[in-house]
Amino acid sequence: MKAPEHPSELLHLIPNLQKEGILEQGNSASIRIGNRVWITPDHVNFTQFSKKKNPNWVELYLDQTTLPENSPPFANIHLTLYKERKDFNTIIHTTQENILTCSMAGETVLPYLDDMAQIVGPSAKVVSFGETEEALKKIVKGIKRRNAVMIKDQGAICGHRTLDDLHAVCHVFEKACKSFIEARILGGGKPVPWLEAEAIRFVYQRKYSKQADKNR
Repeated sequence: MKAPEHPSELLHLIPNLQKEGILEQGNSASIRIGNRVWITPDHVNFTQFSKKKNPNWVELYLDQTTLPENSPPFANIHLTLYKERKDFNTIIHTTQENILTCSMAGETVLPYLDDMAQIVGPSAKVVSFGETEEALKKIVKGIKRRNAVMIKDQGAICGHRTLDDLHAVCHVFEKACKSFIEARILGGGKPVPWLEAEAIRFVYQRKYSKQADKNR
């Protein structure tokens, strides 16, 4: 799949994201095209929002320093990640049940499933929410070489190049968090060894990069 070319592409996906529990009240989703960003507004009703032909997106520029009053709480994080991660064209703040539980536990999630290491990253870290320069740097560092980072007590931020890939990250990460929780409760599970997880991620990234170049 190619990188998104119009915010309507995200708009059309919102009903599915909502149905699957990826987007809920209080969450946010955005799309970046060039140096412009379209993000869902604060306190948005996703059902009504997705039915509008011309929804009230919050429109931002990457170099914007002040945000409109109707910007969602994570808007500054979205902008910061777009500036730091050129491979991110779409971002979601999600509070799916197991992701939220792990973010509240405040512990790095290790990959008990190969597809987490491949699609999300060799681990998923937890950082504190904040909009200060220092806090934003920690969030950027937390998602380095990964496609998701948990925000303490507030779920996770997931990002990717295409909407389909972002959709996959959200699904895989929720499943990975469920496996992590069950392994801790029931015992007996062993995470993918660190070196193996890094190798799985590296091979996937190389393969994905070649495919992305072919689709351009």
